[in-house]
Amino acid sequence: MSLKFDGYIAVLFVKDLNRARDFYQNVMGLELQYGDDVSGAFKIDPDTLLILDHTGADNLLSPGDVDHQPARGARSVLATAVENVDAAYEELRSRGVEFIRPPEDRSWGLRCAHFKDPDGNIWEIHAPVPEQ
Repeated sequence: MSLKFDGYIAVLFVKDLNRARDFYQNVMGLELQYGDDVSGAFKIDPDTLLILDHTGADNLLSPGDVDHQPARGARSVLATAVENVDAAYEELRSRGVEFIRPPEDRSWGLRCAHFKDPDGNIWEIHAPVPEQ
């Protein structure tokens, strides 16, 4: 038997659900697909970003398996393509997003920039390095 994975849902645990919903909906401009008192689901075509507060995270796993302390550093990066990294960078900065790396051409052929969400999760926006 060979495994076949179909689709992707990234699940982030957040301390303040309303703050995180506001960030993903109003700052990043993602469409809220579903939300209740412990969660919010956003479409990032063709996949989904799900945010869960600590109660939702504890119900998904168990209280002993969920770290309720703020991260001391990055443990992962969520990466998504954009049409123009520099334009997206400027727009997100104008909305108050904290970037930890400005746009730069990387040796693997992508122009990338990195920022934090309100819970310290690291996001990468990228596009192919423009041809010169």
